[in-house]
Amino acid sequence: KHRTRMVAQRGDHRTVSLVGYTNAGKSTLMNALTGAGVYAADQLFATLDTRTRKWSIAGWGEVLLSDTVGFVRKLPHHLVASFKSTLEEARQAELLLHVVDASHPDAELQINTVHQVLDEIGVDHSQMILVLNKCDAVADRSIVDVLRVKHHPAVAVSAATGEGLDRLGQAVSRHLGEGFAQVTITA
Repeated sequence: KHRTRMVAQRGDHRTVSLVGYTNAGKSTLMNALTGAGVYAADQLFATLDTRTRKWSIAGWGEVLLSDTVGFVRKLPHHLVASFKSTLEEARQAELLLHVVDASHPDAELQINTVHQVLDEIGVDHSQMILVLNKCDAVADRSIVDVLRVKHHPAVAVSAATGEGLDRLGQAVSRHLGEGFAQVTITA
């Protein structure tokens, strides 16, 4: 009997961080993925510190998922230092999930703002998946399609309804599995 599977070191937890503009739904997404029960509210800086929880991904196993403070446009320079310390988990993460409120009329501007802030505080964002959240609130789904094509890789989800969370888990699993060796075990 032959079985093929991805192999990681025992006890090896991969790290993933949620980043994004304020009110994009990062904490709601964390709650939906992990059952964490972290505070989530539609207000500026509802999350002021980073929280980390285990997320079990089907076909992969557990990863450590961190929820970070939301970004804003024209961040005052005196706050940049605070962001640096708060976002240390994002700096160390193997993968960033950039959560965007796809229903927001300025979604594209917010995507660019997050990229600028990440650059300014020295966080590498080359290993990132765009998470188009709140897709259930988008009246014209072609907007989500355009964002998904423009910002590949991207996954449309609704943290509130659970729509697309399985696809997000699959995308994270594929990304984290890149470079892993497949082994065949004969028993």
